[in-house]
Amino acid sequence: MEQQRKRQQHQPLRQSKIIAFCILLISFDQLAITVADSIVEENHNYNDVIYGNSTVSDYYTTDERYSVLRLRTDDLNQLWSVKKLIQASVDLKVNFWKVARNVNDTSDVMVPESNLKTVMHLLHMGNVNVTVTIPDVERLIVKREKKGKRAFEQQRYRDETSRSTDDSAKYDFYSYGSYKNMIDWLRSLASKYRNFVRYISIGKSHERRTIDGLEIGGNNQSKRVFWIDGGIHAREWAAPHTALYFIHQLTSKYGQDMQITKYVDELTWVIVPCLNPDGYEYTRSSTNPNIRLWRKNRSPLICGKDSRGRNRCCRGVDLNRNFDFHFKESGSSDDPCAEIYQGKSAFSEPETRAVRDAVMSSRYRGRIDAFVTLHTYSQIWIHPYGHRKDTYPGDIKDLYEIGKKATNALGKLYGTKYIVGSGADTLYWDGFILDERQLIPTATETWAGIRVVADAVIERAHRKILRTNGTIKNKYRFGNGSTGSCYDLRHACKRWVQEKESICQTVPIFMREQCAYSCGHC
Repeated sequence: MEQQRKRQQHQPLRQSKIIAFCILLISFDQLAITVADSIVEENHNYNDVIYGNSTVSDYYTTDERYSVLRLRTDDLNQLWSVKKLIQASVDLKVNFWKVARNVNDTSDVMVPESNLKTVMHLLHMGNVNVTVTIPDVERLIVKREKKGKRAFEQQRYRDETSRSTDDSAKYDFYSYGSYKNMIDWLRSLASKYRNFVRYISIGKSHERRTIDGLEIGGNNQSKRVFWIDGGIHAREWAAPHTALYFIHQLTSKYGQDMQITKYVDELTWVIVPCLNPDGYEYTRSSTNPNIRLWRKNRSPLICGKDSRGRNRCCRGVDLNRNFDFHFKESGSSDDPCAEIYQGKSAFSEPETRAVRDAVMSSRYRGRIDAFVTLHTYSQIWIHPYGHRKDTYPGDIKDLYEIGKKATNALGKLYGTKYIVGSGADTLYWDGFILDERQLIPTATETWAGIRVVADAVIERAHRKILRTNGTIKNKYRFGNGSTGSCYDLRHACKRWVQEKESICQTVPIFMREQCAYSCGHC
């Protein structure tokens, strides 16, 4: 029975028809400083140390010095000690940038000076190896992000990104721009390349900013779609920048580079650089680590009870955990003050609803063959699924092979080594203070990986056309085998209805079009 259970755990959940990846971009180099001061172990209960004198107050409101600790876990007891610290992260106001998933792995955690002694004491009790990688986070932020650009001005003028024949279509790829700068540039591109670029707006944020992007590839709605988004986490500045670089490649080289021209002619690219504009602009408002490293959106004050029954009121939802896929099952929190607070309900936030509505719209529904989300911190190329370990889609072999090809391609540029795996099997936390001098190399090497995915999408589309003898009209017809006009367009329709009987009512337009037979519309 136990062996049967383990086999079931490793079986694919469902057949995926979308090449979906989450890419965690290169992180900053860190200077590790060994902690010389040891903390004397005292005979205290773990919870007494954490909660003894704690009070519920405003979360992350004080100005103080923050350090980043790297925690090395060499055995299960040490790993458990780190997990306990995660559970107490809200009370201790610590911010995990990266979490160890297994033994012989590391975690990175930002700690306020006021709680540093307590945190070090708890880690010492668990025999966790600790080094200080960033003694003063705000000082590093100022050094990295407000530094003058004179050191690489010559490179700027040599780089192709500055050689635009139209000043209105230029963008400064050597620094982090405001959201307004991003949007203004997108508008200028849509105006300049009207024959194959379309400006799109998929929704509005809590603070009523429009969530905008570009559709590149003309108005042929029979083409397959490659979706790319970034900036769903506010502090991950390199992600929107990288998405903008992709846009630059597709627009500026169309008609000049044979491969780029093929990508634009054969695919429709939908690129939304920044899904969380409110959070992004909030992080730009201060070098205070509590603001610069804000993760969530800027939803109004939300109140709820934590695991100890105390009322908490904080702003923001982790948008990455607000989608209606295994909502609230794992890797998220009901505590509104937690970094991974999932929200009151799936799609409670306008930003996630914007993505849902765009993907399910009549323009893109059923056409998306590749879906890539950009994050920052570790060098990881993530494929589905992320809600549970050892759980994969039916086409996991194809996803893994494409991921390996993509990471090999981007590694050839600068030697960056990426891990390929699912979100649950690999570490999934994000680091954020990327030196501006690394922006172009990061975007360039990631683009090399994206090209591999684009090649795979085009190849898959060509195979489908060949199988239908040059036509696409009758592909994917499934039903009772009878003649007539009522049939399913997707293999998965029957299983979808079996797994969730209400799906035909909750997603009526999509299911009527794609699953007419299984939903009983015959």
